[in-house]
Amino acid sequence: MTRNKHVLMIAYAFPPIGGGGVPRPLKMAKYLGEFGWNVHVLTVDPSYHATLDRSLLAEVPEQVKIYRAKEIPLLPKPAPAQATDAGRPSGSHPSLTERIKQQVVSVLKKAKPYLLIPDENILWYPAAVRLGREIMRREKIDVIFSTSGPATDHLVALKLAESFPCKWIVDFRDPWTQNMHRSGILWRERLEERMEARVMERADALTTVTATFAENFRQKYGSLIKRLELIYNGFDRADFAHLGEVPRTDEKFRAVYAGIFYQKRNPRLLLEAVKELIDEGRVQRDEILLSFAGVFDYPGYSDNVDCVKRLGLSDVVEVLGNLPHKEALGLMKSADTLLLVSDVSPDAGAYIPGKLYEYMGVGKPILALNMPGEATEIIERFGLGQVADPTDKAAIKQAYLQLYEAWRRERQSSASITDIRLPADDMAERVKPYERREQARQLARLMDELIEAQD
Repeated sequence: MTRNKHVLMIAYAFPPIGGGGVPRPLKMAKYLGEFGWNVHVLTVDPSYHATLDRSLLAEVPEQVKIYRAKEIPLLPKPAPAQATDAGRPSGSHPSLTERIKQQVVSVLKKAKPYLLIPDENILWYPAAVRLGREIMRREKIDVIFSTSGPATDHLVALKLAESFPCKWIVDFRDPWTQNMHRSGILWRERLEERMEARVMERADALTTVTATFAENFRQKYGSLIKRLELIYNGFDRADFAHLGEVPRTDEKFRAVYAGIFYQKRNPRLLLEAVKELIDEGRVQRDEILLSFAGVFDYPGYSDNVDCVKRLGLSDVVEVLGNLPHKEALGLMKSADTLLLVSDVSPDAGAYIPGKLYEYMGVGKPILALNMPGEATEIIERFGLGQVADPTDKAAIKQAYLQLYEAWRRERQSSASITDIRLPADDMAERVKPYERREQARQLARLMDELIEAQD
């Protein structure tokens, strides 16, 4: 008789928290039960998170047990936007108490890189370890699966793995000490190197999401790594089975981006390219629309909005803010082309944006502003769209123009570029490693082999 098998997934980023790091642990939790594993999820209490998508909770099977550990907030929880000091009229100068609070918050923000190591989620660690111990004792966990970022997830797992007889798989959605987003603080980076080495030494297996990441881990840690498996990120066909498009009230060439912008990943060169195409008369202003869902500018910044205004593109750019996942997918489905904007760091090509896999599932042409690497190879290999260097305005103009002109041609015929169809039989097999159910099967097989070797 097959015995019950239990996995504890440690994932700070888990619904109702939304964002790009959430789908991997969510889909693993969704499908692992099909392969004989009882799933327990240790995650954070989402009280202090602004980016929530409660609709994602509907994807978690009832049999998955979720445990939430409270995080200690470094900064006070923001008050509602409409709140003001009693008796203080709107627009007046802040009180002394407010000014002191603002100064304290400013100091804490500047101190975070020196205090919160390996990341600001380390304040979740004490409660997560306490709750994790309870789960380990009560549920007789066979395997711990910790997935990062944040790297704090692995420190929680390390503490539990050192205290209980179980196998441990450490999963890197992004690199830790080889990440392109580093602190630049030498002593901190050396400390994190030691932390990561301890994780590598204790873990029974390592999984990661790109071949480049895997090779970098091999080169850096060599014999410390007992087993290394490549399990890609991907898309869930179920997300697209009954997906309806966002209604269109126009016949414009609509380019859609769904995701987050920040300093090294922004749309400003694309906007400049589109403006030049309009000024040159190669693109008709009244025929185009660029739709941005997600975080267009981080709170306190306005670089991208300012760029739209400076270029006079307010009539062709719409900023939609955060959308529930299903709505975002519907927006993508309604697009004529999907924008993939990557970082401009030299090593950004080593990353495969999770958004690429969703775009594959939607099946619309992609305009990828991406550094050379695995992501661009996937797009070119499967003929998914146009690729341009995100630092090369001329290349961006040409790539956008090709998709726009194809849209105009197809608009005049019975076909539509929004209905691309990849060769069904061959493509279904070739993209199988990028499907979430298949990735859960890979993880289940790895966990089975680890506990069988132990027995």
